[in-house]
Amino acid sequence: MNEPVTAFARASAPDPSIAPAESRQRMRDGTELLLRTWLPDPQRFAEPLGTVLLVHGLAEHSGRYPHVAAALCALGLRVRAYDHRGHGASGDPRMVVPHPDSYLDDLAEIHDAAVRQWQELPIVLGHSMGGLVAARFATARVRPIRALILSSPALALKLSSTMLTLHRVLLALVPHMRVPNPIDAHLLSHDPEVARAYRTDPLVQGTISASVLESFLHGMAQAQADAPRLEAPMLMLVGGADSIVDPQGSRTFFDGAPEDMRELVWFDTGFHEIFNEAEPLRGEVFAALTGWLRRHLEAPAKP
Repeated sequence: MNEPVTAFARASAPDPSIAPAESRQRMRDGTELLLRTWLPDPQRFAEPLGTVLLVHGLAEHSGRYPHVAAALCALGLRVRAYDHRGHGASGDPRMVVPHPDSYLDDLAEIHDAAVRQWQELPIVLGHSMGGLVAARFATARVRPIRALILSSPALALKLSSTMLTLHRVLLALVPHMRVPNPIDAHLLSHDPEVARAYRTDPLVQGTISASVLESFLHGMAQAQADAPRLEAPMLMLVGGADSIVDPQGSRTFFDGAPEDMRELVWFDTGFHEIFNEAEPLRGEVFAALTGWLRRHLEAPAKP
């Protein structure tokens, strides 16, 4: 289940200062999402070896992932990330969604545009809420993908009966009313600088709505039920000390996925944002990621 973590490709090795190209993509309902695209060094890679679609987590934005994009570009991969609707620099009211599958539908449109542009199946990498969206995307077979990578996916939450009752009331009466986001920045990483940067980032949202939470509850149940339908190679990177989402949801999903499609690397002391963990754990996470990708890049990517 756990692959050995090697010493190569530490998180600090690639240069995260490379600026992405920014563009916007209009969804079918008219909402415009901000896209960021990083390309590998053309001096090293005449042609990229593949495409990664990066799906970020709740309340944050894709601009928090330059170091992840740099590590992927160093392998010869192009990276396209986008800000969810209601997040970051994308359109729509802050932290609300029209229906529980809105994030899933947006990923399908992002996927389709990328396939049209580059004529290959993408690897989908999702963190937290983005991991839930990516897991659903793969297991519901919304579109074919080359591989699936999940970082601390939101496949289970620890919610009290009181919280669930309040959620049902808000969903029925004021589904789009924003209430304070309960995420504690100090629980994201053992690195205090990560918490400071998160708290001072003007694009990080401090609220949540019942409509967004409902997308979680609806999506988690569906992803767990559909886990046996996974048909793309999957890597799960999970922090065992995560208190933002329930990491046991990852174990349940992993156990339900086909044995020949799944790998799980469990970091016992890791908090939620394992790509932003303090060293040496951060380096171990990136080594697991890049090692797995190196072994899978030989697989064909054409649709």
